[in-house]
Amino acid sequence: MTVQPIEFLRDSFPQLFTRGVEVLRGRAAGGDERAKRILDDVEAVTGAAALQIDEEPPVVLSATAGALSSGDAPAEGVPIKIAAALPGNAATLLLGEAVKAGALDDDEVAIGAAQTASKRFEEALAGQPMTCHLTLRGVPELGDVRVRVGFNVTEPPTDPGFTTELEYTDLEGVQRGELTVQELFLGGKLKMEGDYSLALQIAMQLLTNPL
Repeated sequence: MTVQPIEFLRDSFPQLFTRGVEVLRGRAAGGDERAKRILDDVEAVTGAAALQIDEEPPVVLSATAGALSSGDAPAEGVPIKIAAALPGNAATLLLGEAVKAGALDDDEVAIGAAQTASKRFEEALAGQPMTCHLTLRGVPELGDVRVRVGFNVTEPPTDPGFTTELEYTDLEGVQRGELTVQELFLGGKLKMEGDYSLALQIAMQLLTNPL
């Protein structure tokens, strides 16, 4: 699987997404109720994400009924609901680590890719724009890495509604299962500034009512 970010977004990520959906469908057909709930949540989404690497034109991923396609623009009738920008060197490094660890061959990672389309999250936002700059501190070989992300906007935010910081070691803790997302929020490991009330409201809503 490629570690080149743009190629990954165009080709590999849609394949990973599709595999995640297939795994969910298989588990749901076998009677796994949680898999069915997740599958229903993924398949209910119609929306696109415009993802920009460095100064390159964005890759647009369009999700409809559990299928994901990539292109230079959204699929017909699919609105852009997420816009994000991240540095290519960071994306390349993180992809390389994931490939080296074999993480992208894991069915649970594939399911996680499918869950990037979530009707529950969409409904929790209720059409409200939410914009953020996330800084990942202390990334090996890179230092601090900033990601710009916005929901219900069409371009990555220059002036976000709020900012948040996370130590790379804490992100590794989540990946190893030593920390949960809830512990990050409630334990103050995410340092947040600005108007992040909507983000906290959505996080608590999703965390207290899991699928």
